Amino acid sequence: MLLKLFLAPVFVVIMGFIQRRWGDGAGGRLIGLPVTTGPFVLIIYIQEGSSFASKAAHGVLVGQVALIIFCWTYATSVTKTTWVRALVHGTLACLVAGTLLTSIEIPLFVLLPLLTGMLIAVAKYWPAYSNSPRDSEPPAWELPIRVLATVLLILTLTSFATVLGPRVAGALSTYPVIISVLGAFSHRRYGPNATVAMLHGLIQTLPIAIVIMSVLTIAL
Repeated sequence: MLLKLFLAPVFVVIMGFIQRRWGDGAGGRLIGLPVTTGPFVLIIYIQEGSSFASKAAHGVLVGQVALIIFCWTYATSVTKTTWVRALVHGTLACLVAGTLLTSIEIPLFVLLPLLTGMLIAVAKYWPAYSNSPRDSEPPAWELPIRVLATVLLILTLTSFATVLGPRVAGALSTYPVIISVLGAFSHRRYGPNATVAMLHGLIQTLPIAIVIMSVLTIAL
């Protein structure tokens, strides 16, 4: 949790700069990299050893199944409805998938083909969008609100997980906090196209994270 509380606001700030400079897709590609999960596995390795870190890396891969489901559900909903309903649709899809995935054991030889097939299917049926740099600057107050919303969401999810038990904790751990906050703000200010571009950017670099976590799962 402390790692999330430290890294998440940092990446919200960095994402804001990248979105303005190079467009929403570029910002999403940053989040698709293992910028938070990588340090998480490293800390687990230092504290608990290689066997535990291998299981943690495998857990990250399981969470990426729910992440892909979240991104596709959110992206397809955001073009048809309000940002609130689209976020609710993506959240429900993610949490249902997270609950199912964390209640069963999925071996790596099943997980990798599943992730590959999902990425291919999502790429084929991704909603159309355009990706361009920002034409206008957001107001000065918006960035602090984004950071605050990210921190509050992390604390809320952690509190619910602690109270409701391990299965809920597993499901909630799959929820993409940063992309949900930034997606909602981008949709509200710049329209659905911005969110669709951001989510697609994430999907484009997710294979890098999958390869890294797969290697760690096997090597550790």
